[in-house]
Amino acid sequence: MAAEPRPDYLTARETTALLDIKLQTLYAYVSRGLIRSTSRPGRKDRMYLREDVERVQARALARSGHGPVAADAMNLGQAILPSAITEITPEGPRYRGRLATDLVRQAAPFEAVAQLLWTGEWDPHAPAWTVAPAPAAFVEVVNDVGRASQRNPLLEVFALAVLHLGMHRRARGRAEENIYDEGRQVIATLAGCCGLVSREQVYVPLRLGERIADGLLRALGGEETRENADIVAALLAMLADHELSPGTLSVRVAASGGATLHGCIAAAVCASSGLNVAHVFDDSHDFLARAQGQAALVRNALQRHAEGRPIPGFNHPLYPKGDPRGAMLLDFIRERRPTRPLLAFCAFVEEVQRSTGLRVRHELPMVALTRALGLPAGAANAIFVVARTAGWVAHIQEQRDSRQVMRPRARFVGALANQS
Repeated sequence: MAAEPRPDYLTARETTALLDIKLQTLYAYVSRGLIRSTSRPGRKDRMYLREDVERVQARALARSGHGPVAADAMNLGQAILPSAITEITPEGPRYRGRLATDLVRQAAPFEAVAQLLWTGEWDPHAPAWTVAPAPAAFVEVVNDVGRASQRNPLLEVFALAVLHLGMHRRARGRAEENIYDEGRQVIATLAGCCGLVSREQVYVPLRLGERIADGLLRALGGEETRENADIVAALLAMLADHELSPGTLSVRVAASGGATLHGCIAAAVCASSGLNVAHVFDDSHDFLARAQGQAALVRNALQRHAEGRPIPGFNHPLYPKGDPRGAMLLDFIRERRPTRPLLAFCAFVEEVQRSTGLRVRHELPMVALTRALGLPAGAANAIFVVARTAGWVAHIQEQRDSRQVMRPRARFVGALANQS
């Protein structure tokens, strides 16, 4: 018999009992943004987000010096690794000292953002990349997989493509020489693989001198206008890196073990394909697709909230006071794409935030934008992988430079064998 799902919210009594604190301390945690609370229709008492409560509990236990408990804190995102690449701040991720949201507002090309992550050098006029075309044998394999892609998770198909590219290059005697050249090749190839989610479901290579954003838009089957390409470029810049997400931690583990660049990136793509990462885009798309119009969206969202179910695309665990990228995208829509449907979407988000106290994440407005561009259902996930690969390359190099093998200790909790 399947276990009953745990509720997403706790009452004040449950929260104070779990943390062993007084009610006044709980209110202090809420005021400091450590625990998010929300009201429920028809109820006077407030509810508290379980994941925030459990995170506070893990930190408190880890600080108390209990060795096994401190180790378990890693399960709630408490693993700490030194990094000079991206800092998570209340204003959003900061790449080598530059806010991602500022780079979006400055219309920074993705090539410049990747260079910043890799070398720390900032050149807002970074040129388009020159990469070798994908081998014909590789394209044939990718297209074969594409024909069956509906039966396979999209990101796992991308991981397979990355591994196949690496094996093909090694088979031709092309050992990894410059990680950044290899990174450019992988990103350009993944942009072409995004054609698998288009109506044609085929690999679409970059054109000579074409920027990643333009090639990605074309591969996804979007209308090739400057405005549309600029929107894709903004999404790429926003998503290029974000601290130690599951994919980023995976590339560091693989890199510390000596894996190839292609092996590291394939591991990251697979780690990002699961229910706790990719599903946020998928759930956001399904939620928006089920309702037509602002009123229906608000009604569906508030009904889910009243039933204690999460609203797709709201509440990011690293931003108790709201995901700055979500707020930035709402402003971006109003300024750069103020169509009636998208303005109605912004009004829906504002109404939900006002009624529930929840804050929008970046995934939901991103999906709204890709839908407005006429891109297919898997477009947001595809753009995410292309963008985040830039950050993964930076983390692979940083991990290699550290010469540290990541080896967390295990605490055996299984039964002992009978020695009699």
